[in-house]
Amino acid sequence: MYRHIFIAIDDSPTSRKALKEAISLAQIHGATLEIAHAIDENLVHVFHSKGMTTTTRKELKKVLRTDAEGCLERAVKRAEKAGVKATPRLLRGHGEHSSDLIASAIQESEADLLVVGSHGRRGVRRLFLGSVAENLARKVSISVLMVRGTEPAEDEG
Repeated sequence: MYRHIFIAIDDSPTSRKALKEAISLAQIHGATLEIAHAIDENLVHVFHSKGMTTTTRKELKKVLRTDAEGCLERAVKRAEKAGVKATPRLLRGHGEHSSDLIASAIQESEADLLVVGSHGRRGVRRLFLGSVAENLARKVSISVLMVRGTEPAEDEG
């Protein structure tokens, strides 16, 4: 029986599908749900150094944080509407891979199940984009439920 379920979300359709699954499991087991979203503030430096934004670093950090907080708030409301006790957890890093941030948070949380969405990328897309879900499955010592999304078409960006 699971008592503490940890889910990492990113506000994608696959992530929302994983959240639905995590909520169902929490209902069945009477478990608490810890909902995490990781943001890498190192992206601020990348966006500025590549000329990808005209906003200030401070403004961009605020946007990243506001978006993450909104994502977490919507997820917690969804869980609570289903009668599941949920706690949000915003993870912030400065260059660490998202899977490292999430794995550290899982260890601190004493969760007994990780639920994570997998975008189902294959081939070259997987090679270049990597998989947070796959990295997490190798890094954590608890059970992992990977919820598959739909595989994007080969010609999609």
